[in-house]
Amino acid sequence: MKVYIAGPMQGIPELNFPAFDEVRDRLIAAGHVPVSPADLDREVGIDPKEGTVGFTDQMWKDIIKRDLDALQECDAIVMLEGWHRSTGARAELAVAHWMKIPRLDRTHFQVMER
Repeated sequence: MKVYIAGPMQGIPELNFPAFDEVRDRLIAAGHVPVSPADLDREVGIDPKEGTVGFTDQMWKDIIKRDLDALQECDAIVMLEGWHRSTGARAELAVAHWMKIPRLDRTHFQVMER
């Protein structure tokens, strides 16, 4: 199953990449194909130690579009701890609900919501 990882990034050290990486690695170990915004950010050269200072409005729009496009290609979504405090993660979950993409629990990756 292709699984999108959603969670908070802004205001968290290293943009919370370590938490995204930990869940990504556990998804791989469980036989899933993870889609991590942290990995997508790395692909375009975003350094988690530098953060997003200096990003333009257009850069943010491009990132949001990229992430929502990636989510739409997934079979499920998993939410990182603290997701409820993230505007982006809440929006991603809303889109997943709208598209009937099931939500998995972050411990055992079992469907918890459809």
